[in-house]
Amino acid sequence: QFLADVGQKTQVVGDDLLVTNPTRVKKATAAKACNALLLKVNQIGSVTEAIQAANMSFMAGWGVMVSHRSGETEDVFIADLAVGLAAGQIKTGAPCRSERLAKYNQLIRIEEELGSLATYAGLQFRQPLGAPKKVVVVGWGPVGHCAIEELLEKAKEPTTITILCDEPYAAYNRVKLTSFFQHRSPEKLAFAGELWCQEKNINLIFGAAESIDKGAKVVKYKTRKGESGSVTYDSLILTTGSKPFVPPLPGLDSKAAGICLYRTIDDCVAIIERAKATKKAAVIGGGLLGLEAAKALYDLGMEAHIVERSPHLMPVQVDTVGGALLKTKVEALGIKVHVGCNPIEVVVSNGEVTGLKVSENGSESILEVGLVCVSTGVRPRDELAKAAGLEMGARGGVRVNEKQQTSDPHIFAAGEVASIKGGMCYGLSAPGREQAKVMVANLTSSGPAEYKGSDLSTKLKLLGVDLASFGAEAAFWFDQQYTSTDAAKVKTMVAEDKAKGTYKKLVFTPAADKLLGGILVGDIDDYAKLLAIAKKGSLTGLTPQQLLDGNIPVDDGGDGTNLAEDDQVCNCHGVPKGVIKKAILDGAETFEDIRKCTKAGTGCGTCISTGPVPKLLAATLQKMGKKVGACPPALPFPVADIEDLCKERCLKTLPAVLGSIGAPGCEKDTAACTPVVQPLLDSLFNGKIKGEGLDYVGQLKALRKDLFAFVDKQNCNPILVRLAWHDSGTFDKNRTEWPDMGGANGSIIYAPEINHGANNGLNKGVNFLKPFKTDYPLVSWADLIQMASAVSIEHAGGPKIPMKYGRVDVAGPEACPEGTSRGTAGNAGLPDAAMPFGCGATDAATHLRNIFHRMGFTDQEIVALSGAHTLGRAFKERSGTVDEGYGEANACPFTKSVGLCPVRHDGKAGVGMPGGKSWTKAWLKFDNSYYKEYAENNKDLLWLPTDRALHEDPEFKKTFVLYKDDQAAFFEGYSAAHKKLSELGSKFEPSEGIFID
Repeated sequence: QFLADVGQKTQVVGDDLLVTNPTRVKKATAAKACNALLLKVNQIGSVTEAIQAANMSFMAGWGVMVSHRSGETEDVFIADLAVGLAAGQIKTGAPCRSERLAKYNQLIRIEEELGSLATYAGLQFRQPLGAPKKVVVVGWGPVGHCAIEELLEKAKEPTTITILCDEPYAAYNRVKLTSFFQHRSPEKLAFAGELWCQEKNINLIFGAAESIDKGAKVVKYKTRKGESGSVTYDSLILTTGSKPFVPPLPGLDSKAAGICLYRTIDDCVAIIERAKATKKAAVIGGGLLGLEAAKALYDLGMEAHIVERSPHLMPVQVDTVGGALLKTKVEALGIKVHVGCNPIEVVVSNGEVTGLKVSENGSESILEVGLVCVSTGVRPRDELAKAAGLEMGARGGVRVNEKQQTSDPHIFAAGEVASIKGGMCYGLSAPGREQAKVMVANLTSSGPAEYKGSDLSTKLKLLGVDLASFGAEAAFWFDQQYTSTDAAKVKTMVAEDKAKGTYKKLVFTPAADKLLGGILVGDIDDYAKLLAIAKKGSLTGLTPQQLLDGNIPVDDGGDGTNLAEDDQVCNCHGVPKGVIKKAILDGAETFEDIRKCTKAGTGCGTCISTGPVPKLLAATLQKMGKKVGACPPALPFPVADIEDLCKERCLKTLPAVLGSIGAPGCEKDTAACTPVVQPLLDSLFNGKIKGEGLDYVGQLKALRKDLFAFVDKQNCNPILVRLAWHDSGTFDKNRTEWPDMGGANGSIIYAPEINHGANNGLNKGVNFLKPFKTDYPLVSWADLIQMASAVSIEHAGGPKIPMKYGRVDVAGPEACPEGTSRGTAGNAGLPDAAMPFGCGATDAATHLRNIFHRMGFTDQEIVALSGAHTLGRAFKERSGTVDEGYGEANACPFTKSVGLCPVRHDGKAGVGMPGGKSWTKAWLKFDNSYYKEYAENNKDLLWLPTDRALHEDPEFKKTFVLYKDDQAAFFEGYSAAHKKLSELGSKFEPSEGIFID
């Protein structure tokens, strides 16, 4: 109330304990507790935090002042330096002599960091540095992120940036969306996150813009939690992208389970969840996104159909012959392709998809599928712009001029929502980035710049098939030069090798003096060279036949890339070879270094995976005399990168590897490379597994080492612990026959058990372990699951469990316990998260005893096992017991990918999939925090009725308090209980088990 009454005339500084660091500034801003920041020079502990606190205060419109300790006054000049933190009143006085040098150095750094925000003492503290320019960005996709990066680099005046992001995830790479089905980690797709925004002093709001008031320059929004708000702007950037087009088919407009889109991470999650209920799917649309969706379904092990209306696949990029070859290659994988096929109706029964009715070859039929994925193109997300009264394009999208400016001079747009001069909306990310750069150049007056169109050439690897379509100008596609047979307009040359499965089509001007474009299927090695020639406007002294034959000599400086310095390597970001080479000469030694220095490889990634970057890196490092990587100088890459490149390029022999990605002249240098590369090739292509030649004990030892490395990379400790617990947790001591007694017998890998509600999400854990089962076939599933759990506990800093191995797997799904067989509702005896309890108990303590006493555990062991909740979290989408779900915006403070993110016992941080709610703050660290942090009564930590019972029930509480005060006692008790749980119901061969320690 005081602030409301006098805050417009008075600077109100909060208590020192409230606003002396960025976290407290953020808290005070949210609470509207004050409107000014006081930084005491003698109390500045971290220059970085002081700068961040000052910038956060500027963004909030606060005044900022710096106070020196009273005392000696001869060092008055320090007072001027202090104003590097603010423009305002300076209290007289200076640091004492003992502090002088250290504080002077701190203030110099602060002034340098703040740059244009640093000024000398002003007369009026009330006035901050002059209101910074306010830029609001609506839509945080690839184009929006590019615009923000450009703003950070090009802004000439103090600028505050606010992002409105309507997805629950930070900006991520949609081009690589298909890879999500392998790693299931938004973090691996992310361009940036909340921590990046904090470091850049960007205000990130997870919410959807609802309206624009152009007169007031206000955007109203609603957060994902339903809270309404507004933000003012001086300049507004619209990068809202596009949305999937859903054709008007009967049944497709329903909310039936099994109707999916393919555009976002949430769409991928929905497909993964639906794949648990059905193994047959159809994709409507055989274009680029349709084939990517089919690849996702294929990776999930589903029977997949592609339904395309046109006579061939990818009709926008390739011609009939190329499309037919592509169809042959896709069908060879086992995917059923229906071209010239019209979808008629999505068949729905009892709220679920059961089929797709189609018309094919003159007759109607029903494809029996339980999932229909719609991938029939996109439309601009222009509703916000249209409602604001902005001028629209003829076919949708907000009209922009050559400066990317809309009909309102204060509003700009770029990417798929931008209709260039009222015409085309570009649907690729590369043109969107080019538009973003032009837009920001004009917005920041760092231009002038005009957008004059983009290269629409694409190089792809779809379903294992290399494909490229390139053109000198957009007319190659829009005027259908790539399919033309008119000799007056084009001259076409074709080379097809059906045996090798390759197709090359080059289109020239009628006089054959200029390359207009081309199509490559199966072999795209000449893509970069041909594209460079097409853009040069002449054949550079070559003949059309030489181009067709691949006889394209280029002065590449001897690096083997066949590219000149100014030839483009990365289409997504427009990066030429010379820029990448300079980055290597300046110190870049890995693909990750190149991505950071040049952005090459951060789009679709093909310039690395199938393009010239590896060859360029190897050649340049060799010339520099640098020896890095696994096999220098021939292959200066880490082993993991060599494996990925061999897989992507299908390099099956060492000479092929050296020829494709090795340094020039090293093709015969096989001696040093064979020990590293040959095992990779044997594993990838020759059917040789890691465990080959090892007995059971040998495979167990090698497996444990591999599992530890895998857990260290994936941070997947919680799910592997949960998987093992749930395999064991069906044990019933009252049953005497194996496998009827349940327990650790591997039955959880089968559908009847993995689909129990309590096991929701554990398919991911099984999928994590499948490659290990392939590499170490002697090891049973039961042993693999239990070893992964023990390794996860140890990796997280917990005790080393004295495990016994030799478990025998059940024969098949018939051995899975029925849901109600243990008398505890439908989860085969596993604990319920909350009431009503399936066992009939009326309180949580009784429920825990009913569950665990059935397995043979004591009260003390129940409390010990519960301590494993120090690892992991719960999700709304899995258990339904919490409000927090998938994604950054749906996370609690401890399950975000930044800020208070989980810290491992070794000090590293990592989340994987952000979101959910955890029991402890550092939920990737195994210690006794579970017993200690409950006392904080922190609403952001998970505390279920069964958790509360452990410190409320008198008998449970004795052990609970012991473990709270004595971590060593907890580790001892937990280790014994975990070992016991891992052996419940297990049948060992030999009967005494196998020990590897």
